[in-house]
Formats: sequence, structure tokens, C-alpha cells
Amino acid sequence: MKYYNMESIILENNNIKLVVIPQIGAKVASIIYKPQNFEVLFQPTLKKYRLPKYGDSFEKYDTSGIDEMFPNIDECIYPFEEYYGEKLPDHGELWSIPWLCKKINDTSIYCEVKSPKFNYIFKRTINLKNNTIVFNYSVKNLNKTEFRGFWAFHGLIAIDNNSEIILENIDKVLNVKKNSKFLGNFENICDYPIYNNYNLNKFLPIESKNTEKFYLLDKINSAGITLNNNKLLYNIEFKDLPYAGIWKNEGGFKGEYNCAIEPCNGFYDSLEIAKKYNKYLIFEPGEEKSWKISIELKENSL
Repeated sequence: MKYYNMESIILENNNIKLVVIPQIGAKVASIIYKPQNFEVLFQPTLKKYRLPKYGDSFEKYDTSGIDEMFPNIDECIYPFEEYYGEKLPDHGELWSIPWLCKKINDTSIYCEVKSPKFNYIFKRTINLKNNTIVFNYSVKNLNKTEFRGFWAFHGLIAIDNNSEIILENIDKVLNVKKNSKFLGNFENICDYPIYNNYNLNKFLPIESKNTEKFYLLDKINSAGITLNNNKLLYNIEFKDLPYAGIWKNEGGFKGEYNCAIEPCNGFYDSLEIAKKYNKYLIFEPGEEKSWKISIELKENSL
């Protein structure tokens, strides 16, 4: 069927309806929590999609739904000897190209894509289980040399003025936005949840035209956010993954209003920075690595 103007594949059970668009990076375009008839994911502001070309700038296209970021986020140069100097596109390779997607049954889909440049295969399965969505991932290096990179989950969530981020046992975060209005200098360590009279766990109105991006300095296994005027809890579990970033768009980027909780296995955003911190994945020749995350949607007790 068509979702806006793109061919799509639908998964559905009693609690969740999920839409995947194979042509644009196997984007998860929609997640509806059926008991509340609520769209969890931020939707394209133009109510349509345009087909990007490999290597295009991410912000020139719709910034909505869930995209897979690999082997980087920020545009940079591959900094290791096996592909030294090759350009890594903005927000990685995979969001801008078509994937092979096969629906297994009403509640499961298998998706894969081969890198146009770096000779790996990226695989993802999605399974609906009651009120939970399980994402299983793997990457296989087809090279005769090492390959290095990292993955991040880029899921833009439909927040409102009452939404609240829920992070347990976090008291410090790392600001990774240059010239932040509230969080200070690039790589400043900030108290959480309040720093410089700014609530990192809540949202300014869209009129504030602010954005923030920060990473958690401690390992946690899950993070949540309240949606639908606090009636719904979105909780993402990522026990397999060592890091997580938070993107807050309070109207400052394209006039949009959304948030992303981004579990990842590299630190952070640019592979060049990840090299500096020595926090990235190394795929040996022929090696396949796997991980998973899950998203639980449930009624929020106010």
C-alpha cells in the first residue's frame, strides 16, 4: 500500500501498527499505539517523501520516523587505514538507499542492504510482540581486511509540551552541540536533569527555537519518554549497547518539534571522534556482529 506517496509494508497486531518503507532506507515511517490511536513517530511536515541520492545531506529531506545510522552519524572522513580518506556521508550510508525487505508474517519483517562502498551487509528484523517492538540487527564484514564503524538508532518521537524524558541513575551528561544556548561549550560535562536553569528532561515550547544534543556518561539499560500528554510511556531497552545520546528539537531545527533517544555502539556521532575516544566497533574479516533493542509502549500511570 502507499504511505503518503511511497510503497510500504505494514506489520500489525492488537496493540501496534507499524509501517516500513523499503525504498528510503527501510525507514520505519509510522508506529501507531492502537489502544490510544496515537502516532508515536514524528511525521514528515510536507506529508510526502522525496527520494534522496546516496551521499546527500540528511536535513534536505524529511526528518521523521526511524532511520538506521551506520557506520557514522556526522559526515566525516574514514580515519583508518583500510579505507583511509573515504568520505562517510551525513547520517551514514543506509538511510538514503533502497533495501531488500521481506514480510515474514503479519507481525515480522526481514530487511537487508549491502553497502555501496564499504563491502558489508547490514541486516534488521522487526517483530511485534504484544505491546513491544523488537529490533534485531547484524552487520557482516565481507572484506579481507578489518572494517570499523558504529551504529546508532535514529528514531524521531512525536513529543508535546508535557513530554518528559525518563533516565534512571544519570546525574552527568556530555554536551555535544557546539554553541549550545544552555549547556555551554562543546564537550562540557553538565549536571542532569537541571543545568544552567535548563531542564534537560523536559521541553521548551516550539517557539523557543532551541536544539540540544547530549550523551549519557554512564551505561544504562533503558530510557523512556512520556507522550500523548503523558498518557503513553515509550520505553526503549538496549542492554546490548554501551552508549546513548539524546536529541531534543524544540523548534530550532527546521521548525520541528521532536526528540530522539539514540542507543548506539560508538561514542560519538563522528567516526573521527569515536577514534579519538577509542569507542567504536571493529569487524574482523568475515566477522558478523549482532545486537538488539526493544521498544515497549504502555499506558502511563499519571
